[in-house]
Amino acid sequence: MPLPTPDAVPRVWIGNESRVSTHYDVSSNVAVVVAGRRRFCLFPPEQGPNLYVGPLDVTIAGQPVSLVDLEAPDLERYPRFAEARAQMQVTVLEPGDAIFIPSMWWHDVKALGRFNVLVNYWWGQAGAASPFPALIHAILAIRDLPEGERSAVRGWFDQYVFGDAAQDAAAHLPEAMRGVLGSPSPERTDAIRGYLARTLERL
Repeated sequence: MPLPTPDAVPRVWIGNESRVSTHYDVSSNVAVVVAGRRRFCLFPPEQGPNLYVGPLDVTIAGQPVSLVDLEAPDLERYPRFAEARAQMQVTVLEPGDAIFIPSMWWHDVKALGRFNVLVNYWWGQAGAASPFPALIHAILAIRDLPEGERSAVRGWFDQYVFGDAAQDAAAHLPEAMRGVLGSPSPERTDAIRGYLARTLERL
């Protein structure tokens, strides 16, 4: 099918009855069931606080996962999950069915048959371009600052990352002097990685 999956590499998953706990992927994903049946439960990104995510750095398979058992949720221990459950979207895919999982959407996947084959296609941000290491570094460098300093850093992030004009934050500089604020390019990526490597070495 002519799906817009730029640079996606297909991966084949073969197994029996199994379940992957609620997690997110930074990359966008199209998952296609080849054999067996799969149940997908999806939550929008903003439901993260209501999913009671476990440790960020000690995980089952690399990604942080929800501590809530979707099939037997303990609402006394995890009361905010009631809100997440109200936003949950559920579907069961048969062979030949496919689902698009947008980047950063939380999803729980259960293989329902004794023999299951899934092919999926991830594309977009991956590896060093993932925002997840930036989050971990922000916990180290920002979260525990006094409120006045945290507020100042929040202003930086609005100016250079999240604000509507962030893409133009360096418009007052000549192109050759914009450095890490320049337009996306392999050269800028190398410059940012080099800067981060030198900075992290000093921690």
